[in-house]
Amino acid sequence: MSIVLFASFFLFLALGVPIAFVLIISTVAYALSIGEVSWFLIPQRIIYGVNSFTMLCLPFFVLAGNIMNQGGITQRLVNFAQAFVGHIRGGLAMVDVLVCMMFGTVSGSAVAGTAAVGSLMIPSMKKEGYDAPFTAGLTAAASTCCPVIPPSLAFVIYGAAAKVSVGDMFIAGVVPGIMMGLFMMIVVYFFAVKRNYRKMERVPMKDRLKATFSALPCLGLPAVVIGGIICGWFTPTEAAAAAVVYALVLSGLVYRTINLKGLWKALVDSAIDSGTVMLIVGGCYLFGWVISNERLTVHLTEALVAMPVSLVVKLILINMALLVVGMFMDSAPAIMLVAPILAPAMVSLGMDPVQVGMIICINLVIGLGTPPVGVCLYSATNIAKCSFGETIKSSLPFTCACMLALLLITYVPFVTRIPFILLGK
Repeated sequence: MSIVLFASFFLFLALGVPIAFVLIISTVAYALSIGEVSWFLIPQRIIYGVNSFTMLCLPFFVLAGNIMNQGGITQRLVNFAQAFVGHIRGGLAMVDVLVCMMFGTVSGSAVAGTAAVGSLMIPSMKKEGYDAPFTAGLTAAASTCCPVIPPSLAFVIYGAAAKVSVGDMFIAGVVPGIMMGLFMMIVVYFFAVKRNYRKMERVPMKDRLKATFSALPCLGLPAVVIGGIICGWFTPTEAAAAAVVYALVLSGLVYRTINLKGLWKALVDSAIDSGTVMLIVGGCYLFGWVISNERLTVHLTEALVAMPVSLVVKLILINMALLVVGMFMDSAPAIMLVAPILAPAMVSLGMDPVQVGMIICINLVIGLGTPPVGVCLYSATNIAKCSFGETIKSSLPFTCACMLALLLITYVPFVTRIPFILLGK
């Protein structure tokens, strides 16, 4: 009967039905096909999915990011990045990448990163002579670093779905996120030299220190979250609540850049964003119940283990499949759907659960910057006012840089272990 499940899933997805309702409707179709399911089970599974202490940290992280975004921290991050790399050839484009990376430590959302950073950096780059498609493609790809560098909403969702420590996922995501950003900056330098993009004047040390002092409190948010988790001061959910308090104090008392109107907008936006994700989570848990009932996880594990190829080839096939999924689905529902099925199968191959989480999450967040459903591409194209096709073409080199980082994460487990080694874990 799993044929009914997946046939209805892809049918309603193709018709443009919102993903949360696609999950619920396809499960209802499955229940009708077998005719032996209590209808009370459907709302019970949805409620069970969202009734999770771990998932409680998601709306808190969303709220913290929205408060800091309303508090105007993006300009401070731009000034900080510009002070240190603006004088390099293509420095303004490198600032774009760096700000996306730093914005990830505040927001953890790729779409928010594209909107916030793109609205500030894309017009600035165009003014300095950068091609509009180049600015859009770069920003769309660079914003995919946001859900990788902790605190990350993607890691929260994966931790809840695969029963893996969210704190460990945060720690492991530091090096992969930095690696993705550095690889993109190398590509930026190549294009800057080739196209003779301008470089800015070197900033005096006095101004560098001033920019650093102004931006340092913004960068304290990940230190509070990750440091508190490592030191055992609080759980990931409590860390998320602490992040909200930190964001309120910073934006309201230190910078004094947020008023009651801005705070209300942050609350409303967070409620809408969190409610959307939570409905998807509930639908995914309902969908996952069917997958468990059909023993698809067991069948997939057996198929992977029995496949007469090496682990290297198996991982290539898994990465390719995940990239395709990411092209057609948003990362949050994709992680919720894929993780319970694929994570146990990959662990059965002898892989570390945290490394598996990195592979799954990074594959799916890269999809946010790839066609045909890459929301970051659409957002950046709208800001840059260029054609969607030109944005896709310009984003490809930067997406390839992210995929290079993904290959290293996949085949060199040491990459995700570096922070744990430094912490003595």
